[in-house]
Amino acid sequence: MNLLHGRASDLGGGLIVNRLLPQRARRMVGPWCFLDLIGPVRFDAGKGVDVAPHPHIGLQTVTWLREGELLHKDSLGSWQRIEPGQLNLMTAGAGIAHSEESPPDRGDCMLGAQFWVALPASSECCEPAFEHYAELPETEVDGVRIKVIMGAYDHLVSPARCHSPLLAAELSSTTEAGTRLKLDPDFEHAITVLRGSLQVAGETLAPGTLCYLGGQRDALDIALAPDSCGIVLGGMPFAEPVKIWWNFVAHREQTIRSALDDWNAGRRFLAVPGYAGESLKAPEWPQNGRLK
Repeated sequence: MNLLHGRASDLGGGLIVNRLLPQRARRMVGPWCFLDLIGPVRFDAGKGVDVAPHPHIGLQTVTWLREGELLHKDSLGSWQRIEPGQLNLMTAGAGIAHSEESPPDRGDCMLGAQFWVALPASSECCEPAFEHYAELPETEVDGVRIKVIMGAYDHLVSPARCHSPLLAAELSSTTEAGTRLKLDPDFEHAITVLRGSLQVAGETLAPGTLCYLGGQRDALDIALAPDSCGIVLGGMPFAEPVKIWWNFVAHREQTIRSALDDWNAGRRFLAVPGYAGESLKAPEWPQNGRLK
C-alpha cells in the first residue's frame, strides 16, 4: 500500500483541481492514467467552469460529480448536462474535441472528479463516441452505498462501454459504516476520497490523497466516517505505461505528434457546436527530447 499526494493544477476560470494521476511515483492504475479531484469549490457570482474546446485522442473521459452541475458539448454534436450521481463518458478514440461549462442556472458549489481511461492499442483509434447515464447500478452493504460507475462489482454491471477490464465505483455513507469490498486479484487497485474520511488497513485517508493498493487482493476492509464518500479504481495493468502529453494519450509518441499537427492545422478535429469562444491553443512541443 502506498499513499500518494496530489498537486494543484489551474484549469482556468478560478477552477483549481488536485491532480493525483499521473505522477512520478505512480503513472497508472490499471488503464486509469489521469485523475483530477474537483473542489470543493465555491464560485463567485457570475463565475464558473469555462473550459474551451480542446482535443483528445486515445482515451475515455469519465466525469463524476457529488455537487454542482456541468454542461458538456463536443464535436459529435452532443450537448449534455450532468448532475450529481450521473455519468458522462466520452470516448475520444481517433479524435474528438469538447468543452465543459457551468450551466447558466447552476449552483455556486462543485465537488467531483474527472478520470481518464487509456484505451488499449487495439482500440485507441476507434470511432469517437459519447454516452450519458442518468442512473447506474447500486447496492448497500453494511451501511455502505456502492454505485458502479464503470465495469462490474459483484453482480452489478455498469452499462458504460469499457475497452479493457476495469472498475470504478463510488462508496458513500451518511453514517459511520464499514464493510469488506470484494476485489479482483488480477486487477491493481487504488482508492481516493472526495468527502470526509475513509480508513483502509488502519490508514486514515483524507481528501487529496490516493491510496495505491497494488494487485493480488481479493478483498479490502474499509470504514467510512459519517457523510463520507470515496472512489475505488481498478483494472488490469498495461504491459507498459501509455504516453501522455497535453490532452493526448497514445502508445506511440508519433501518434501524439500527428494529433498535435492536425489540431494546429485545423484538421481531424471538428468544431464544437454551441460554444461561444475560441478553442484552446496547444502548448509548444517539448524541445528536451522524447516523451517518457
